[in-house]
Amino acid sequence: MKMTNILKTQVHVVVISLLIQIAFSQVKTDFDVNWSTIKTMVRITNRLGDGSTLNLHCKSSDDDLGLKILAPNSSWSFTFRPTIIAGSTIFSCHFTWPGQSKRFNIYDDDRDGVRRGIPCIYCIWDISIDGPCRFNENHHAFDICYDWNGNPRS
Repeated sequence: MKMTNILKTQVHVVVISLLIQIAFSQVKTDFDVNWSTIKTMVRITNRLGDGSTLNLHCKSSDDDLGLKILAPNSSWSFTFRPTIIAGSTIFSCHFTWPGQSKRFNIYDDDRDGVRRGIPCIYCIWDISIDGPCRFNENHHAFDICYDWNGNPRS
């Protein structure tokens, strides 16, 4: 008798789960979160603060975006579609200005991807002499900062 009740409960759970799945599949929303179609935008602004021109050359394993030259306080941006495989999209940039040569992963899916702790779809960066700082939408400030080795700054 006890086994029959357990089997009935399991059948009920399966049926209810199927009904819920069918109901949700019928619901139409204004947007469909399909991670494979989301485009990410990266914007880089020269905030060196000493009047220097910032040269940058960004590339991923698939795309070379070429050399860009930013006057003080000017910006450049690019968009891309991160790969479906989480953690595999990285855009690395080489930054130069008089007397300096630095590298930084301006987008790293392990750090910035939509499934991460501090994700960004709009990744807005200020580049200073001390390192890059990303805009934090929660705080409305450029307070996600890194040193040139990629370590978080406090």
